[in-house]
Amino acid sequence: MKAILRSAGEVAEKMLAPVTAHPLLAHTLGLLLTVALYAGGLAAVVAVSGEARIPVLLFAVYFLPAVLRAWLQLYWLVRDDVRGWRRRHGRTGKAF
Repeated sequence: MKAILRSAGEVAEKMLAPVTAHPLLAHTLGLLLTVALYAGGLAAVVAVSGEARIPVLLFAVYFLPAVLRAWLQLYWLVRDDVRGWRRRHGRTGKAF
């Protein structure tokens, strides 16, 4: 069983290698996937709940932190990249 799980892990690593090689791309795709799943889940709850708004509100509030976490990870990555770029190229204050 451990061999199967190890093999599956290696296959997943090889499949995701092009994306994980570029952290900005990986975080951007993660954000897009999170927002799409959030919107899809919200639409499904709206379709199932009918006129009741409490389930929609509960879903929106409960899963919003996942969207915010994905957004903050992307923001922090870009912020750190910009700060690193400024350190390497001197703090001129000029636009890129």
